[in-house]
Amino acid sequence: MKRLPFGATCSPFIAISTIRRIATDISSDPRVIDAINTKMYVDDYLSSATSLEEAIKEAVGVKETLAKGDMHLQRWISNSASFLKILASTSVGSSGDLTELPLSRDDSEKVLGVYWNPKMDTLKFRVNATDDIDFTPVGIASKVASLFDPQGMAAPVIVKAKIKLRELGTKGLQWNDPVSSEDRDWWEAWFDALRQLNDLNIPRCLFPEEENIIRTELHAFGDASEEAYAAVIYIRNVYSDGRTIVRQVRAVTKLAPKRTISVPKLELNAALQAARLARSVEGAVTRIIHRRYFWTDSSTVRNWIRATASKYQMFVSHRVGEIQTLTQPEEWRFVPGKTNPSDIATRSAIGEEGLPPRWWNGPNFLHETEENWPADLPWMAVVEEIRPVRSHQVAATTSTFDWENVKVSVEDIPALVRLEGVFYELVKRCQSEAFSEETSPEERKMASTHI
Repeated sequence: MKRLPFGATCSPFIAISTIRRIATDISSDPRVIDAINTKMYVDDYLSSATSLEEAIKEAVGVKETLAKGDMHLQRWISNSASFLKILASTSVGSSGDLTELPLSRDDSEKVLGVYWNPKMDTLKFRVNATDDIDFTPVGIASKVASLFDPQGMAAPVIVKAKIKLRELGTKGLQWNDPVSSEDRDWWEAWFDALRQLNDLNIPRCLFPEEENIIRTELHAFGDASEEAYAAVIYIRNVYSDGRTIVRQVRAVTKLAPKRTISVPKLELNAALQAARLARSVEGAVTRIIHRRYFWTDSSTVRNWIRATASKYQMFVSHRVGEIQTLTQPEEWRFVPGKTNPSDIATRSAIGEEGLPPRWWNGPNFLHETEENWPADLPWMAVVEEIRPVRSHQVAATTSTFDWENVKVSVEDIPALVRLEGVFYELVKRCQSEAFSEETSPEERKMASTHI
């Protein structure tokens, strides 16, 4: 194959496989091979380094290796002007003057897009196309579907739209029917809240001044309401000078099922979502996580996780079992609902505060020492959703009839075959003792008639 077809289902695989084969065949440096295998997707290369020297060494190694395979990396972008200056002399089309970089290819068509500002090294939102809104189910759905937020940073705003959009589907409106005036007021307020995201600047780096970090912790929060449940992950870095920096990593939300489910079960879904998200984040970051903490404001969920999963009914048992596989019971702690940041992403009400600081920086107690964290609640046995126990009793009765004294002579055989006289009662007693469960009275009657 000498050409790579674009648009085919196999095209991304062929491109990635070709690039990795070039790295294996050409380079002998294991760091360069690892960088190409783990930090490239199709034709994009994304990496970071703790020092300029390390960044230059890796970038030059990757660039020269791919160039030998006739794959030329161009248009380098970095938050370091020195890095761009060194590579600009040998790269065509370097983007050193780019002020903002969209993180999606078709960003011009999206209502909400995420941008990276290399000079400030921050992420920000850009809200587009919110002036010509068609307030019909199809018009609103098209706007909500074009929201681009892969890390869930704007999850509290987006989940409100998803909840209300599902409510529109239950009101019997056709796709092109206009929404009611009350619903229109809500959606206008939501688009106003969406535009406020333009003013945000979110730090990109999760581990600033990494050489001074002495401890890194992962904190996962989960919460649920009758409308939705959510999980959010934070990285807490403790520095040698006593400082503490908390950064949000990722958030995920899901709508609650339409059928009625108890709040403790929804809280259990949120806890499971937090456990899964923590595993994904821990596998993606390159820095060692020294300790994990999982926070929930549901005492029922904490007690379920600390108990034996098989004792509960299927819904609870399966989820508790997976949580116990992904986490340890002692990693779960109690957090008051008012300080739980994931609670912000579970409701459809639009508040004046927008996205509060605890959504970005975590609850205030994470910036303090562990002695000032919320006290954990004692363990208690939970009887809710206990699997019912069925007990079976078997009573064995012994016969008082003395079968050893039964005498049957040759002369009695004809009467025994015809079940005449005492032999009928004898055979009936034998059947009732030997086949009391298997043989019904009607079957025994038919058998005697046949004989």
